[in-house]
Amino acid sequence: MTPLSRRMRRLKTLPVLPTLLTAGNLAAGITAILCAAHANGPDQQSFLFWGAVMVFVAMFCDMLDGKVARMTNTQGAFGAELDSLSDVVSFGVAPAILTHRLIIGQPGVFHHGERVLWFCTVFYAVMAAIRLARYNVEHSDEATPHFRGLPSPGAAALVCSWILVHQQMHDSVVGASETANRWLHRWFNSQPVMTNYDGLGDLDAFRWFLLAMLLVAALLMVSTVRFPHLGNTLLGRMSFRKLILLMAVGAIFVWKPAPFLVVAISSYLIYGLGSEAFMMWRSWRSGRNPLDDDDDADDAGVGGERPDDVGPAPGR
Repeated sequence: MTPLSRRMRRLKTLPVLPTLLTAGNLAAGITAILCAAHANGPDQQSFLFWGAVMVFVAMFCDMLDGKVARMTNTQGAFGAELDSLSDVVSFGVAPAILTHRLIIGQPGVFHHGERVLWFCTVFYAVMAAIRLARYNVEHSDEATPHFRGLPSPGAAALVCSWILVHQQMHDSVVGASETANRWLHRWFNSQPVMTNYDGLGDLDAFRWFLLAMLLVAALLMVSTVRFPHLGNTLLGRMSFRKLILLMAVGAIFVWKPAPFLVVAISSYLIYGLGSEAFMMWRSWRSGRNPLDDDDDADDAGVGGERPDDVGPAPGR
C-alpha cells in the first residue's frame, strides 16, 4: 500500500463528537464575524453584543472538544489541526473585527484615521496565529499546570468581556443619578454608536481603553508569561469544597454575567502577571538574570553542536 493510499485511508473515519464540537467552535466564530459585519445603525449595539456572546460560545466548544476526545480515546493529529484553524478564526479574527467595528462604528479601512485601527486589528489577529503556531510546536501530551503566554481564548475573553459590558453600562445611563450620568457620558461620549468618524480624536475614553486592551492582549499572547491552565482545573477532578465554591461562582455569573466576566478575566490576567513578576523578583534576589527564561534554557542545546564538534580532529 502506497503512503498516499494509507493517508487517504486514515481520513475515511473521523471522531464524530469532538469534530462536531470543534466545528461548533468555528461556526460560532464565523457567526461573530457576521454580527460585526452587520453591526450598523441603531441595531449596532445588539449585533456587537451577540457577536461577543458567540465568541464565548466558541470558547465553551473549544474547552470541551479536547476533553471529549481524550475521554473517548479519539484524539489525533486531525483534531489538533482543525482545532488550531478554528481558534484562529474564533479567538484571533472575530474579537479583532468586533473591536474594530465598535471603535469606528462604520465600514472603513484606509481613510483618514482608519489606518491605525486597521493595523491594530491585523496585529491582534496575526499575534493570535503566531501564538497558536508556537503552541502546536511546543505542546506535548504531558499535562502542564500553566500556559506559556496568554492563551488565545483568554485574550479573546479579555476583549469580548468589555464589549459585553459596554451595552450594559450604556443601558444604565437611563435612570442614573446626575453624577453617575455625567461620568457615564464622559466615559462613553454620550453616544453608543460612533457617527461621523474622523480619526482617533473622535474616540471616547472607553474606545481608547478597548483599543489598549486589544494591543495588550496581542502582546501577552506571544510573551513568555506563565498563565494557569484553567481547563484542567474546571474539567478535572476537584474536592467537594471546591465544587461548592465553583457552583457559587456560577450563581454570580448567572446573576451578573458581563461584570462577572470582566472581573474574572481581569483577575486571571493580573494573577499571571503578578506571579511572573514575583518569579522575576526571586531570580533577581538569588543573583540570576530575571529576564532569563527557564524553558528557553532547557531547549538551548537541542539540535546544537557540542563544543568539541567544531571541526575535524587534528592529525597525528
